[in-house]
Amino acid sequence: MPGHSIRRKLSRAFGFDHLPPEEIEYRVLAMVLIGAVGLLDLAYNFTYYCFGKPFTWWTSTVYLLASAINLSAFRKRGNYRFFRNVQLLLTILMPLSAQLLHGGFTGGSGAVMVAFLAPLGALILSSRRTARRYFVFFLAALVLAGLTEFFFPPVDHDIPPALNLLFFVFNFGFTAAVAFFLLESFLKNKSQAQKLLHREYQKSDALLLNILPTEIAFELKERGQVQAKRFDQASVLFTDFIGFSSFARTLSAEELVEEIDFFFRGFDEIVRRRGLEKIKTIGDSYMCAAGIPTASEDHAIQLVRAALEMRDFLHRYRDEKMQRFGYAFDVRIGIHTGPVVAGVVGSTKTAYDIWGETVNIAARMEQACEPGRINISEATYQLIKHEFDCHYRGRFPAKHIGEVDMFFVEEKCL
Repeated sequence: MPGHSIRRKLSRAFGFDHLPPEEIEYRVLAMVLIGAVGLLDLAYNFTYYCFGKPFTWWTSTVYLLASAINLSAFRKRGNYRFFRNVQLLLTILMPLSAQLLHGGFTGGSGAVMVAFLAPLGALILSSRRTARRYFVFFLAALVLAGLTEFFFPPVDHDIPPALNLLFFVFNFGFTAAVAFFLLESFLKNKSQAQKLLHREYQKSDALLLNILPTEIAFELKERGQVQAKRFDQASVLFTDFIGFSSFARTLSAEELVEEIDFFFRGFDEIVRRRGLEKIKTIGDSYMCAAGIPTASEDHAIQLVRAALEMRDFLHRYRDEKMQRFGYAFDVRIGIHTGPVVAGVVGSTKTAYDIWGETVNIAARMEQACEPGRINISEATYQLIKHEFDCHYRGRFPAKHIGEVDMFFVEEKCL
């Protein structure tokens, strides 16, 4: 395999150093093979010349000259496809010419076998369709060599049998060695590509699971869509910072995002730890739910516990934020329990969302809340009253369903 320094120098010299590493390696390998095949032909002809046989200099000269012109055109124009195809054709024609001029299969020591590198190289460096064409060219070269030797018996060049055998071994060995390194390079790049693909698949999976619940993400991957589902009972929570819109006018964009991110990250951790489902954020409002996408019996209890933790999280940083901004961050939290419909909407920026009167009432619970308090509906109260101290605070009118009783959650029962 070409060393890193060779790859770097050649890729820079020929202007393809911006390509992916595996593509650079294939192109550099193709260029290095030009020199290897050229040296093979020179050694082949020179050895025949040393034994007093005709030196068919033109096969080496034509191959090296054509390769040099092809390389120059590639460097100037950057047309790799043209460069590759010219070299593959030369890889078939040069060994065929050398064998015909040196006495056929026996006298030429099977030099035409080197031409097999053309279809193999095309298979690795190009496409299967192109490789098939070059394989047909290779078979045609074999047939042509055989027919030529059959109808026009070659002149016996009287090469020593030992040398002829050595050439046979060398030609087959050279072809096998290059074939091995081509395949090794292909499998190495394939393995690296598979690892890279696996890493990207894991990233996309992690991103999808960060956006959607696990069950929903798997359904979307398997079916390409998500079936909306009705839950007879789930609990929905809304939070909203008190007076945050007015306070936000005093902050830079960076400071505003930093503060929102700080608190919402804290909320995210509480939601994750409690096994709840974050639905979305809208401005400085945070929405989450319990009992979806997997039903649970204690959804209301877990959501109220999360609400208490959210309130306490803000209180822990109250003094610090007051000193820094002159503003005491406080929050209203509203919770309601009832039936919801959940599903995935949109074909771009896909989002998991919930709908129904329960969502609307939960939002009204938050709006009717007082700063630093947790306001719950009668439906939620009935499910958590044995776990938390609550006190009745009155009723409020809810559209379509009449008046709804409200309760403040104080603390967990001792």
